[in-house]
Amino acid sequence: MMLSEAMQKQEWTLQEWLETELESRCEFENGRLIPMASPTRQHQRIVGRLFAQMDRWASQTGNGSVEMELDVALPTGVGCIPDLVFIRRERAAELYTPEGKIKGVPDLVVEVVSSSTRARDTVRKLRVYQAAGVPWYWLIDSETLMAQELKLTPAGYQISVVADAGEVFRPAALPGFELNLQALLEG
Repeated sequence: MMLSEAMQKQEWTLQEWLETELESRCEFENGRLIPMASPTRQHQRIVGRLFAQMDRWASQTGNGSVEMELDVALPTGVGCIPDLVFIRRERAAELYTPEGKIKGVPDLVVEVVSSSTRARDTVRKLRVYQAAGVPWYWLIDSETLMAQELKLTPAGYQISVVADAGEVFRPAALPGFELNLQALLEG
């Protein structure tokens, strides 16, 4: 469906958003579509390299699967398209729809933060993921390469791990996974 046609529809349901193939990427909140800006080359390189490393770890450990830019319908009625999500193997059957999308709460959501997405990723989406009960949230800054891992606690998200460019990111959410942040820009 063309975005201009989709935007004319005044009210959407989460199920309609999940089932509709739109020409442009849109997230869903409060009954309306939220168009997403096209990512930059650097943003996509970081997402791609991070996906490759996480996918390699997931394949080697058999712990689950990593998905890139997949529609996620949260139980709070919000639809997001995170840069990456991780689903533990034992939860895959309950979360994947027959169309290969996700309906429910992923075990980990990763957003690569760019200047155009900073406010949405670090404030709005943080609140959305927290309200939905996403246990782990990573923010990877595409400009500074700082990585933060946030863990959901009864008091909200708390910083679990922080790593700067040049350091190795060792997140608690994926035991044994290590990421040299500088390698996300190289190659």
